[in-house]
Amino acid sequence: MKCTWKGELSMTAEEMTPYGREAAQVADQVAARYAEVAPAHKQVQAAVVERLLTRLPRGARALDAGCGTGRPTCEQLCAGGLDVTGIDVSEAMLAAARVNVPRARFLAMDLLSERTAELGTFDAAVSFFCLMNLPEPVFVTALARFASLTRPGGTVVVGVPERLGDAPVEGLYGTYRPPRCTRQDLRRRAERAGLTVEQIEVRPGTSLMGAKEEHLFLYARPAPPNRPGTSSRSARPSAIPNHSR
Repeated sequence: MKCTWKGELSMTAEEMTPYGREAAQVADQVAARYAEVAPAHKQVQAAVVERLLTRLPRGARALDAGCGTGRPTCEQLCAGGLDVTGIDVSEAMLAAARVNVPRARFLAMDLLSERTAELGTFDAAVSFFCLMNLPEPVFVTALARFASLTRPGGTVVVGVPERLGDAPVEGLYGTYRPPRCTRQDLRRRAERAGLTVEQIEVRPGTSLMGAKEEHLFLYARPAPPNRPGTSSRSARPSAIPNHSR
């Protein structure tokens, strides 16, 4: 599905959820450092995108939610011949993305806002390391957004660090305690969100700060209509992902 793109499609800070505005403030503050340290810790993510590209024809529509500076994901998707849209809550991140990847379309958009429906549907929706700070109910709502934004038969790919507990983690903006997220948790959340899980791939990786950790990559597709467990697509958003660990 193609949409008619208008200037007003991008959201102002006032139109975002309180959580989106808070995340934007944090991301704007760390944008320069994020651009400096992130590339060294994105090799695994880049490999996952290369795998995704083998499943998509040239010209397919792809969404990168929490796109940050556009690198490496939007850049890779564009190089693969896809029609790419990146969304983020941070104007500083988006400004960098527009310079880094001029072929893509970038919009200020709060993922959990109901206005995401204005984006239309995509052949693939991806999000890497943007959901890990969300409590489970909000995580499910975020995944339900991806289910609603992806056409039947399309692909959703979500990457998160595996967290076996709530041990403190060092991030770009200080130490925080992300909620637990095991591979079993990720599968359960995806199914609650109306996604059919194809695979949860586990790859060794590192955090932005260089700590070794396991990365989980969910490969899923929207479940058929009327399948039990898809009602969560209508859940109201209560938070916004934050990619600036």
